[in-house]
Amino acid sequence: MWSSFVKRFLPRSFYGRAVLILIVPIIVIQIVLSIVFVQRHYERVTAQMTENTLRDIRFLTDQLEGSPDAASVLQDLDDLADAMQIDIAVLPLPGVPAVGDTREWTDLAGREIIRVLSENLPAYRNVDLVSDSNTVVLFMDSRHGVLEVIIPRRLVTTSNPHQLLVIVFLASVVMALIAFQFLRLQVRPIRRLGLAAEAYGRGRTVPFRAAGAREIRAASLAFIDMRNRIDRQNTQRKLMLSGVSHDMRTPLTRMRLILSMMDESEDKTALSAEVADLESLLNGFLEYSRGVTPDEVKSRVDPVGLVTDLLEKYAATGHQIGFSDGGQTVPSLPLHKGLVERGLDNLLSNALRHATQVHVGISVSDGAWLDISVEDNGPGIPEIDRIRATEPFVRLDDARNRDQGGGVGLGLAIVTEAMRAHEGRLLLEDSPRLGGLRAVMRVPLAPPS
Repeated sequence: MWSSFVKRFLPRSFYGRAVLILIVPIIVIQIVLSIVFVQRHYERVTAQMTENTLRDIRFLTDQLEGSPDAASVLQDLDDLADAMQIDIAVLPLPGVPAVGDTREWTDLAGREIIRVLSENLPAYRNVDLVSDSNTVVLFMDSRHGVLEVIIPRRLVTTSNPHQLLVIVFLASVVMALIAFQFLRLQVRPIRRLGLAAEAYGRGRTVPFRAAGAREIRAASLAFIDMRNRIDRQNTQRKLMLSGVSHDMRTPLTRMRLILSMMDESEDKTALSAEVADLESLLNGFLEYSRGVTPDEVKSRVDPVGLVTDLLEKYAATGHQIGFSDGGQTVPSLPLHKGLVERGLDNLLSNALRHATQVHVGISVSDGAWLDISVEDNGPGIPEIDRIRATEPFVRLDDARNRDQGGGVGLGLAIVTEAMRAHEGRLLLEDSPRLGGLRAVMRVPLAPPS
């Protein structure tokens, strides 16, 4: 419980935690140094200087106490008092101040001065440290009345007592700023590595080179090597699929030609159906192998117009698909139009293959995302299988009946790649409208930083 409580207030970023590791020791050192300096040095020096001055005060007051005439004694001691830099006088009754020490709450030395004087002067009355910050005004009881003793502040405490603390504080600030800059330079390669990995996970390759400390450079080089290997494998896989699919079209064409010259029979019909299924599989291979081409550039696209144009094509073939935009204003976005059309076409084809009712919706979610949803009343996909369903060549025969249509398990994988190319994602949910599957193509309204 304690660890979770602490984690709640700790910074979540590596830079924030590194700064915290740097700042906490500096603050602790400042506090310890201040306490040690104030209590063990500053207060002791103040007490020693006050005690030294106290001996002079005692000598003068003892001379006054031993004489019946205060005025003559003060006149005789005038030169000695000037040499001691102490001014002493007997106050008239109307000028006697009220009992009670006065000092600023920030005057740490004043607290020590009051303590030493009150403990060592039996005739002590009170001290005024507020009227003049450069003097200590001491009031004492005597046989002649209340004595006012004025002492220069520099005789009982050091000048510029906080100078060391200020110097240490300023030096700590300067060193902390230098450390922040150095730390920022060390964290920058880690942040770039994280951004490059995040972009690559979304299907986008950004320029990246190894930099930073030896360990960070090793991790960066390992990431670059891994990214290159994955790119080579993807390229080889897509080339293989494209080549195999293209080469198999020639024998399929010959098979169709042979079937066209055969007499009508049950065998011809069955074989024609198998050839059609095989062509459908090859088309899926070719579509997946195309992927995102480097020549495909984003352009401003009206999402509502893109969806309605595609629905009109389906309506021309006799498929009635519902559509709603929720009455929201959907802005134009920079999109790979061909990729979005291909992804939406795959979702619609899957829905029509496994359901009798299909509905398309378009909306703005949380003010940051554009959602294009396809809902159907089919059997849906169990929640436990939804992540696996987006992987290439995966068919969920339990959820989607194989007898209801052909496929090779690339439809959702193609949609997933299309969304990654847009920094978005594909969501598979239960349909609240029709009760089957709800597939959502979610694209950010603004490009990520």
